[in-house]
Amino acid sequence: MSLDIRVPTGILFLLLGIILGVYGLVTGWTSPEMYRRSLEVNINLWWGVVLGVFGAVMLLWARRGLGRGEARGWDAERNHQPGQEPGPQGRG
Repeated sequence: MSLDIRVPTGILFLLLGIILGVYGLVTGWTSPEMYRRSLEVNINLWWGVVLGVFGAVMLLWARRGLGRGEARGWDAERNHQPGQEPGPQGRG
């Protein structure tokens, strides 16, 4: 069994993005004076969106990679699974 680090990374960034984005929305509505120092840019909302998109991309990348055998121990360079004798193209 192998661990695909993209899954926990994607979940972490997606959750952080959602939390930060919601915080940015709430503070943008309730206390807009908080963002006067940042030229009226709701930086919490924008970075929440960026983190959420990055997390979603990581999760999609992990899901797409699972179908190709990446996370199941498939050695793409040698075109064989671990424990099997490599074919003629794998030797050399």
